[in-house]
Amino acid sequence: MRKVIKTVMMAAFTAIAMSASAASVQTYSASSDSVLTQPVDTLSEKLAQMENRVNTLEKEQNYTKVWKRKKYWKFGITQPNLERTDGEAMTWKTNGSFFVQQGRTAYLHAKPIAGLIKIGIDYGFLDFTYTKLKLNTDNATAKSGTRASEGFDDIVSGKPDGNPSVLPGNINLGMHKFDYSMHVGPSVSVNPWNKLIAAAYFHVMPTATGVLQNDTFAYGFGCMMAAGVSVAYKCISLGVEGLWGKVKYKQTSFDGGDDEGNNDGDYDNGSDYDEGDSESYFSTEKFTLKQSGIRAYVAIRF
Repeated sequence: MRKVIKTVMMAAFTAIAMSASAASVQTYSASSDSVLTQPVDTLSEKLAQMENRVNTLEKEQNYTKVWKRKKYWKFGITQPNLERTDGEAMTWKTNGSFFVQQGRTAYLHAKPIAGLIKIGIDYGFLDFTYTKLKLNTDNATAKSGTRASEGFDDIVSGKPDGNPSVLPGNINLGMHKFDYSMHVGPSVSVNPWNKLIAAAYFHVMPTATGVLQNDTFAYGFGCMMAAGVSVAYKCISLGVEGLWGKVKYKQTSFDGGDDEGNNDGDYDNGSDYDEGDSESYFSTEKFTLKQSGIRAYVAIRF
């Protein structure tokens, strides 16, 4: 009997011990899984953060490469049309014209909007244009009914005989126009693909200009306007723009003659014109010219 009781008790103790051991093993296993899972999750988070930082740096470096070229030099040709607006209607045609412009774009924000668009201000202190002009004689003759010379001087001084020059031997050096401008204005640039940038802009251009023909010189000041578009890939850009405005001129002469008598430039009151009296022939007179035209150019950006 005692042996039976002892056997039963031993079996009970054995069962209790086995259940306790199994419970402890399960608890240890769960705790071990938790301890192993925590480092894995932390490492994944850190890798994701590092990947995001690398992507951000790559985007910023790409933005820098695409948008770093803020300075530009433009070299182009132009076809201006000139017309006198405060007297007899006269127009001039272009026999050749070119211009050079230097400037810079100051962007108003560091990162492009939606990764594509940047808004900036263009400005520059050098814009030089040379133009060789010739009076549109057909147009002038049709409108006035009289013969018009190819010169500029008889248009502004009122000399009716069309004698273009008082230089020795009536040498006609032609009509040459020089413009010096500055420019400032807004621009919008778009980067649709790779390093390709398309831009549209509007510029206000304070301008000093001069017209030289033989021994006469007319000078003036005004404000021109320009609006254009350009497409650039890396350092090369192609563009076209429209230019328009009015300039008030004042004419004078390099030859100091007798300024008495005919200084008002009126040759219709019975006065005789003296070939040596250049001051009376080229009497100073104010006049206004309207200019408009298109300029096409190649630009280098850096």
